[in-house]
Amino acid sequence: DFLIVKKYVLIMFAVCVIFPLFLIWRSPEYAGILGFVLITIFSIFMLLQYVSLKETQYPKASTLLCALPFPRKDIVLAKYIFCITIYFACCLIFGIETLLFPQLRNIGFEIPVILFLIVSLFLGVYLPVQYKFGYEKTKLFFVVLIMASPFVFAQSLKMKNSLNINIFENINPIFLFTGSLVISVLILTISSAISIKIFKQADLS
Repeated sequence: DFLIVKKYVLIMFAVCVIFPLFLIWRSPEYAGILGFVLITIFSIFMLLQYVSLKETQYPKASTLLCALPFPRKDIVLAKYIFCITIYFACCLIFGIETLLFPQLRNIGFEIPVILFLIVSLFLGVYLPVQYKFGYEKTKLFFVVLIMASPFVFAQSLKMKNSLNINIFENINPIFLFTGSLVISVLILTISSAISIKIFKQADLS
């Protein structure tokens, strides 16, 4: 998967670096949360979409992979690991930027934890559906997600009480972190098991 998207890694890296800086200029009060959330969602789902597109264009590639000593289970799990790796890469990039630009430090650890839960939920639903029905029938999900995300988050941030981050201050940080992580892992585990079952039964000939 990483070999497939290698041409676009530098582009997405540039987006991850430049977009938060653009928000510092245009909307400094929301640059932290909006920048982190959007670059993470865009990076994960745009790169995942490109991989899915290439797999659709070259369907024999999956057949050849299965002919090699790679179990179908590993091929499916690699897709989940691919997305999770992108998430942590976005966290690392944004974390480095917060050290250089104090304007981005208006988010705590709660946002990355909650976002990981949201991403896990999206992937947990989308990937099994894609394995079941194919890329062509599910690509509309990507279009809606990518186009709607900026508007949804922008409008939410403009509403005073619609995105009240302070609500998390009343929750024990250890409980929030542990609970979100456990739920995320549970979602991804169940989702990957379903995807593996679907892919094992798929006719790749």
